[in-house]
Amino acid sequence: MITPRSYTRGSILHSVLLLLALIACQPKSTNKREAIDYSDTTYWYARGHFSAPFGAEPGERPEKPADLFYVYPTVSTIAFADNDASWFADITLPEVREEANGNQRFNKMLYGEYNFYAPYYRQMIFEAYQQPADTLAKLAQFAAADVNDAFQYYMAHFNQGRPFFLMGHSQGSQMLIELLKHGMTDAQRKQMVAAYCIGYHVTAEELAAYPEALKPATDSLMPGLVIFNSVTDTSAIGMVSKGDVVGVNPTTWSMATDTVPADFHLGMAKYNDARDSVLIVPCPTRTFLYEHTTVCPDLDPEMVFIPAYEAMFPKGNLHFADSWLFGGNVLENMRCRLSHWNP
Repeated sequence: MITPRSYTRGSILHSVLLLLALIACQPKSTNKREAIDYSDTTYWYARGHFSAPFGAEPGERPEKPADLFYVYPTVSTIAFADNDASWFADITLPEVREEANGNQRFNKMLYGEYNFYAPYYRQMIFEAYQQPADTLAKLAQFAAADVNDAFQYYMAHFNQGRPFFLMGHSQGSQMLIELLKHGMTDAQRKQMVAAYCIGYHVTAEELAAYPEALKPATDSLMPGLVIFNSVTDTSAIGMVSKGDVVGVNPTTWSMATDTVPADFHLGMAKYNDARDSVLIVPCPTRTFLYEHTTVCPDLDPEMVFIPAYEAMFPKGNLHFADSWLFGGNVLENMRCRLSHWNP
């Protein structure tokens, strides 16, 4: 899935145009997997460096209660160039790493009350998602291996026994789900407060195959896997959330299907140019859960609609907004889950 580097409809369209303009470009990465050296700071956007907690006064440096390991969504504008080496973003190139930085900077500011760890990885380019399921699955394992390597390096060298959150959006969430299924030990899972895998899905088959690794959190306090996707209308459910069996309503953190009043929505995260910061601003909407997708009937279906992607994300599908649309709810819920976390 592709998610833009910044958070306005105009910048999304800019990314689409840039993708089309680069259609003839050929990245240098290779299908022969050579492990990324995550001891090299080149391959990290952030390794826990201090950033002010959300809402803190300037100069405050309180002890941070937990870590956040963040994996960014599809941001690469490099297009397929008719050879197998072209399926992945080449993170040895500064310009490719830079494509991820707008998204990562936004989230580092939003979740600044936690130690923020964010690796670069050789993510799949957009065209990978147009391939047959078996091809896509093989490509995904290449990208997932980087995320696993980065996570294991983080656990060995940075974590120091602290509780941690996992968070991703779209392809980033896909990679984290693979990490949960194949890469984490039981001891590591006990340190995890929650895995917010926003904008993706878990099927009934996956849930049955990995019952210990994929434990859905079905209330606002329990640890485990948290997934949500949103639309303005049930007809707008697209490929990302179709078939999901664990999605919750992020205004209640439950699978209840009742309509929830608008005041349960605690605001969306928005970048503020004047203050160079991320703010939580009002975004009142009723919500209800339908087939594990959150329906927001009071929002404009044109909110993040891109005609070029209508086949995957029909009008009213809010995939491009999911990572920030419920920012206030996610912040509050992280605090609640952490306060009740018991290793």
